[in-house]
Amino acid sequence: MNILYIATTYPTPTSPRQGMFNRHLVDALRAGNEVRVIAPVPWLERLRPLRPGSTQAESPHDYHPTYVYPPKLMRSRYDEFYWQSILPALKQIEKSFAPDLVMGYWLHPDGSAAQRAAWHFDCPCVVFSGGSDLRLLPRNSVRRRVIRKVLADADRLVVVSGDLAARAIDLGMPADKIDVVYRGVDQECFHPRPRCQARVACGLPDDAIALLWSGRLEPVKNPTLLLRAAQHWRQHWGDRLQIMIAGDGSMRKDLIKLRSQLNLDSCVRFEGNLSQQELAVRYNAADVMVLTSHSEGVPNVLLESIACGVPFVATDVGGVSEIATLGVDRLIADNDRDQLIDAVVRQVEQQAVIPSEVPRAFVPDGLPEMAARFEAVFRRTLANWNSKFGKAG
Repeated sequence: MNILYIATTYPTPTSPRQGMFNRHLVDALRAGNEVRVIAPVPWLERLRPLRPGSTQAESPHDYHPTYVYPPKLMRSRYDEFYWQSILPALKQIEKSFAPDLVMGYWLHPDGSAAQRAAWHFDCPCVVFSGGSDLRLLPRNSVRRRVIRKVLADADRLVVVSGDLAARAIDLGMPADKIDVVYRGVDQECFHPRPRCQARVACGLPDDAIALLWSGRLEPVKNPTLLLRAAQHWRQHWGDRLQIMIAGDGSMRKDLIKLRSQLNLDSCVRFEGNLSQQELAVRYNAADVMVLTSHSEGVPNVLLESIACGVPFVATDVGGVSEIATLGVDRLIADNDRDQLIDAVVRQVEQQAVIPSEVPRAFVPDGLPEMAARFEAVFRRTLANWNSKFGKAG
C-alpha cells in the first residue's frame, strides 16, 4: 500500500524524541509499504535554537513544513491553518506519490487536515486517537463540535484502548467503524536485563529503592504529585530512595525548585529526554515504574515497563486498567497522594519479601505485530471504500 501519514506528534528536527511511538509505527509499516510522512513543526519551535546533539537521521520521505497558527486563539480553526501549512509538502509529495490511504494521528487539527488530504487524493482516511483528543478536548464545546465532525467524516477510527472507543461512541462514532489496536513495543530495546548491571549503568547502589517516572513535564502528567509523595518515601527509606524522572517540559524549572524546597535534591534526579536505549536501562534499574497522570489513553511508558518486567503503580485513568495485572501492578485514584504513598511502599516491600511470579494478563505486541494489525485495518478500509465507490481493489 501507499500510505500518507500526517502527524505533528512525530520526531522532527526541533523535537527529535517526541512521538517515538509514531516513528516506530511508521518504521514498521515501511517494512512492507510505501509510507510518506508529513510532520509539521510549529512555528514557535522554529524560533528556538537547536540543542547540541538534538538532531538525528531523517528519512527522505519525511516532510517537516512549518505549521503557522495564532497561539491560543481560534483553536477551532487550527485545522485550516494546519491545512494551509502542509499544502506545499502535499504538492511536493504528489509529484511522485499517490496514496491509497491517508492516516492522521490526533483528531484535531491533524485528523481534520488528513481528511482534507484524503479528499484531495480521492482515497479513504483513517484517523488515530491516542488519548487526550477524546478524553480532554471534547470538554470544550467548540472543540467537541469540530472533533465530532472529524469522526463523522473519517472512514475509520483507530484507538489504543477500549476506554477511548467508548468515548468515541459517545461522540457519535458508530462502533463498527472503530478498531482498538494497542501500541506495540520495540522488543529488541525493551526487555528484561539483570538489575545489578542496569543499576551500575545508572550509577545507583545495589540496595537503592529506585523509582522511575517518565513522561512530559506538563500539568496533565501531574509530576508534582510524585515529588510531594517523595517526602514521605524519603522519611520511610532514608538515603536508599532514588527517584529518576525522565522527560522534559514546561514544568521543569518549577519542579527543580520544588525538589529543593522539599529537601529532595539528593534523591530525585532529573534525567531529561533520554534515548530509547537509555530509557530501557532505567526501567530495568527500577523497582517500580510510577505514573501520576490525570489523563491517558494507554501510556507507552507502562507498555515499555511491562516489556522490561517491571511492575507499575499508576493512576486509574483512561485505559490503564486494561493493561494492569492484578497481583503485579497497583492502581490508585487520580491525584490521591496518600494512595500513591501507600501503594508504592506496599509494592516495593511486597517484592522484597515475595518476588512476584504472577503471569501478566496483558503483554504488548512487538512492532511487526502492531504494524500487521494496522495493515489489516487499512485493507478493510480500502476494501469498503472501493466497494462503496465501485472502484477496483
